[in-house]
Amino acid sequence: MILSMTGIGRSRHQDDQIQATVEVRAVNNKYLKLNLRLPDALNGKESEIDRLVRKYLERGTISINVQLTWVRQVSPYVIDEATLNQYVQQARHASERMHIQPPEKLSDYFSLPGVIADQSASLDDEGEEEWAVFQVALKSALDQLNVFRTTEGQAMSDALSRYCDEIAASVLVVQERSPLVVESYRNRVKDRVNEWLSDQGVQIETNDILREICIFSDRCDITEEITRLQSHVSQFRDFLQEKNSAGRKLDFLCQEMFRETNTIGSKANDIEISHRVVDMKATIEKIREIVQNIE
Repeated sequence: MILSMTGIGRSRHQDDQIQATVEVRAVNNKYLKLNLRLPDALNGKESEIDRLVRKYLERGTISINVQLTWVRQVSPYVIDEATLNQYVQQARHASERMHIQPPEKLSDYFSLPGVIADQSASLDDEGEEEWAVFQVALKSALDQLNVFRTTEGQAMSDALSRYCDEIAASVLVVQERSPLVVESYRNRVKDRVNEWLSDQGVQIETNDILREICIFSDRCDITEEITRLQSHVSQFRDFLQEKNSAGRKLDFLCQEMFRETNTIGSKANDIEISHRVVDMKATIEKIREIVQNIE
């Protein structure tokens, strides 16, 4: 299964108080790199986000943009009724002893120390409430991203399979043409030598020509390169069908296919084979461009 390293996923999740909106964008990279834009409430959660993302992705530059909004505003200030009750009871006792009227309004007690408690710190709870909502939205966005990457990866796999067919067809032509190269060279050498020596009245020995042909044949033999190139193409196809995306393996095979193709071109000494080599190089470059975006 081929997975693209590029894609986008968006998700939104909320509870009765907080709404989290998450957008995840991915582009190609040899390694996994996170670019985070987080609200203050999620500061310090970078390592946890990193661990979560690595469960979904292995490579790529991942940009995560997060927005948190309060759906229902909650006041961070509450009345401490126990403290307020103590103040009221003390005020009544003091009023009875002093024969004066105690305060009649509760608001008269609100300015006293401890009556109004500031719970902003406890509401924040180190971002745990925000994290709970954000985590659900992030997982959903990553799921959407993977759907995008799988769909694009399938298109990549189809294109790579077609390119493998093109290379295999060219290799077959080269394989069939290869034996004719030596035969053509033998005829050319024999004709040229005999033409040159005919004016001199000298006849060259056949063994001398055979020796020269053997040297040429050994120098331009591409059987081994053809075999390796066919093996690389076959292995490339197998990697396309693996359960896990094999971007690094495919990238390595691209380099090996290019190396064998280049060697065939330098050794073949034949115009038709050279034309096929140019076609294969162009196809391998197309493959390499796609592979650079595969996880």
